[in-house]
Amino acid sequence: MFKKLFFIFVVVAIMAIAAIPMWTDKMAEDAFKNPEKQISSENVKQAIQTRMYIYMYPDAKKLAEKAIIYFPESKNLPYFVYIAARSSEKSNEYMAAIHWYGYFIELFPSHEWTAQVKNSYTKLKAMYAPKAEPSPKKVK
Repeated sequence: MFKKLFFIFVVVAIMAIAAIPMWTDKMAEDAFKNPEKQISSENVKQAIQTRMYIYMYPDAKKLAEKAIIYFPESKNLPYFVYIAARSSEKSNEYMAAIHWYGYFIELFPSHEWTAQVKNSYTKLKAMYAPKAEPSPKKVK
């Protein structure tokens, strides 16, 4: 009896985990269909957070970038820009991460996350940004 219950529990747990991407897709899709609703921004944020928790960084990045476009006046805009940067970094898309971290600093210079963002921006820029070649000296 115990083995059957345990087996059923494991199967249900696996099905629930497998449904998370579908569930978050639906939540975000509905939010993007109705961007004028106040709850839409929060629903996208929740979908992004769920994707980040299960290490789906490229999907979280896509949602965050789309949210930046759809919700430019949202109170969650700092979160969306930060997640676009962080998920780019986690996906090894360093130039995109540099862009989004720089954009965050530009938009929110006095935000509570700005110091952390500046550290990540400086580190990535030093490691991955193309170095400017010195201009050759002209010989007379």
